[in-house]
Amino acid sequence: MRASVLVALCPLLGSCTATLLYEPRILVSPYLAMNQVRGRVSAQSSPGGGAPVQNNTAQSMRTFGQDRHDDDVGVRADIGDGFGGLRFDYYRMDMFTSRAGILTDDWGALLQGDLVRMRVEMDEFRLGYVEPLLETKVTFREQPVSFQGAAGGVLAHRNMQLRAQTDDGVRRQSFEVDGDVIYAAVRGRASWQNIALDLDYAISPDFTLGGDFGSMQQDIEVRASYTLPMRDVTFFLGYRYSEFEAKGNGGDLGYDANLKLDGYQLGVTVSF
Repeated sequence: MRASVLVALCPLLGSCTATLLYEPRILVSPYLAMNQVRGRVSAQSSPGGGAPVQNNTAQSMRTFGQDRHDDDVGVRADIGDGFGGLRFDYYRMDMFTSRAGILTDDWGALLQGDLVRMRVEMDEFRLGYVEPLLETKVTFREQPVSFQGAAGGVLAHRNMQLRAQTDDGVRRQSFEVDGDVIYAAVRGRASWQNIALDLDYAISPDFTLGGDFGSMQQDIEVRASYTLPMRDVTFFLGYRYSEFEAKGNGGDLGYDANLKLDGYQLGVTVSF
């Protein structure tokens, strides 16, 4: 797997130009993420007695109590000209709800009619590179407005744990969702004085390096930022929406997930 990742990164990093080589800037951005996980997940169940496993109706994440935003943390590091270049992003998600719901069908070892809840944990690593391709300027209130565009790619690794149980803890069912996905990515920025608006969009039409993730994956982030005058400090507020599908097994039972991650980000960027 490591060899496959390195091979995939070669064309991604091989396109690096003066964006990285000529006096690169380093920007570090810790942030608070207020996200929620939505979507549906189905899980097979085993009737026992040597009978084959049976497929069940997909359950909404809301059934497991996952219908609210929760606070988590992340950190981003950029190396480049302040717009294009290398980007590393790590996000740690740990969502546990006090709410419970009732299953409308079996879900692994959990049974129809069970009162259930779920804990969702995820470590997400993203490594990307975009090359600036265009820049143009217009004038607004006698001040220049800059528009920039870039394109490149992103390699994302996600390891997600879905840990469901009955409300009394008698029955439990867990699945691990793990895999690597390569995205084509574009970035745009509009800036005026000390204010900037950034848009990042990445899409993967079933381009994976192995693991459980597949089918169409996409991710979009929007960030509005303000840089303090005469200082290398920027405050930002953002929104992220991500879709990912996965299919795999936990022991002898299979699962099929169609998930969405969305929420808000609040953080600060320090430039070196």
